[in-house]
Amino acid sequence: MAKRPTQTPRANSTVLPPEVASRLGSGPEQLRVVGPLVARLLENGWALDQMMFGRHEWRVPRSPSQATLRERAQSYQSNPVDIAVFDAAKHVGKPKHLAFIIECKQPDDDSGISQLDAYLANEPHARLGIWANSAEDAAPAAYVYRMADGSFLSKRKTVAMLPRPHDRLTPDHAHVVWKDLQQPSVEGLKRIVERLLDKVVVSDAQVTRREEQLDQLCSVILLKLESDKQAKTHPQAPPFFRPLATHHDTAEVLRDRFSGFVQIYPEVFTSERDRTLRLDDESLYACAEALGSLKLIDLGISTVSTAFQVLRSEALKQGEGQYFTPQAVIRAGIKLLDIQWDDLVIDPACGTGGFLVETMLYLRRENPGLSESELSRWAQTHIFGIDKDPIGVKLTKAIMQVAGDGSAHTVRGDSVRTQRWATEYPHLSGGKFANGRFTVVVTNPPFGKNLTVSAEDARLAGLAIAKQDGVFADLEIGLLMLERSYQLLRKGGRLGIVLPETYFFSSKYQFVQEWVEGKLRPVVVANVPMDAFQGFCRAKTNFYVFEKVGK
Repeated sequence: MAKRPTQTPRANSTVLPPEVASRLGSGPEQLRVVGPLVARLLENGWALDQMMFGRHEWRVPRSPSQATLRERAQSYQSNPVDIAVFDAAKHVGKPKHLAFIIECKQPDDDSGISQLDAYLANEPHARLGIWANSAEDAAPAAYVYRMADGSFLSKRKTVAMLPRPHDRLTPDHAHVVWKDLQQPSVEGLKRIVERLLDKVVVSDAQVTRREEQLDQLCSVILLKLESDKQAKTHPQAPPFFRPLATHHDTAEVLRDRFSGFVQIYPEVFTSERDRTLRLDDESLYACAEALGSLKLIDLGISTVSTAFQVLRSEALKQGEGQYFTPQAVIRAGIKLLDIQWDDLVIDPACGTGGFLVETMLYLRRENPGLSESELSRWAQTHIFGIDKDPIGVKLTKAIMQVAGDGSAHTVRGDSVRTQRWATEYPHLSGGKFANGRFTVVVTNPPFGKNLTVSAEDARLAGLAIAKQDGVFADLEIGLLMLERSYQLLRKGGRLGIVLPETYFFSSKYQFVQEWVEGKLRPVVVANVPMDAFQGFCRAKTNFYVFEKVGK
């Protein structure tokens, strides 16, 4: 196919060229999809007079026998096609010169492919059928090609790959390079992730547990981001994350690349199962088709965070105390902590990295002259995160890469049960996560009466807040995280933490107030509205800022 120039992303628009709008039929589909697709074809170089659409649609015979009647210039039964493109304006309306057709009516690409197969079977001269329901560059589209032997081959691509007048209408195409990748919109990327999740859930034969499916998709997204980084560095080489000739070939390349990729982040991929892409060939091919033509690494952080909310929501375990911190709470908390250039920041219960990402964005806003490379270098050495949930850690890394590649020190681990670090989380045992190292700890730990740590674990971890009347007792994990945050801080450091109001204002927790005295000086108590965590937790919480005054 001919090499296409770089295009800027665009969305469906009802602002159409008058010559297109005047030919459209009635109905919202005509204005939102058919018209914008025709406008795209015009931009690609096709002439308006080469096309039939709108109020004068091309009609395809319903069967070979009906096609025969058409050849005899007799009345025949037919179905309308949304857009038909002929090889020249002078040949419009002549079946032998029909180049390709575009159909927009079907609700999904599988149904669209079935209809295109039927249409092409009754239009023997058309070489290509396309299904699309959006004119956006990154919108998924199904392409059905007529092969030399008369069979049909379907390919899932994007609207950005619509043919140009001198393109060969075959599935063969030039390798896509960095400049050809398309930036999707928020909703476009969100729909793609939703479709991938649906496909894996329904059809993957090798990974059937929901939690593992989500974990594997997170791994795939991380690999795609790594492919984008490499493609940006080597803009003339094709990205490795792309569909190849067969499902098997595509899956083998992705698995091989992933085996090398996990060596970059050994603290994230800590088990043998985690270090392997276990999705079946068909699922990995679907991922390559859906994501391969997209440019994710340069998306704005709000765009990719919103789209990945699909996986974040699915990964959410809505038990008491386990929920995502609302963005308004995150942004206010980081502003109260006033992160400075020389701060070392850690979230020991980082979840999907909301506080860590906002720390980067805050530094960027406060230092408008800061270059992307400077911000990235700062994040690599000043931002740290720990969480037990592998999905949360992987999504944190994905979002942090998009925000500025500050993902190196976001790792899996148990921040409370430090006695397990040497055997289960050896990457935490070095100096990077040492007590007394950090100037800022910011976190929203799990909390709730049903989320407790055993007395024995508290004793082995040396967490004195669980020691009452000389005896260790089972205690809520949020309170143990309070002490762990204190341990991680250096003297004079700031702690920002979301905790239930009862911990500091109820006589039941008088021991907490006694433990805090002489260790942490209250600086700010910020009210968090009850509805901030609506749907997940009804506990009244505050965002507390403390200064470490103890050793």
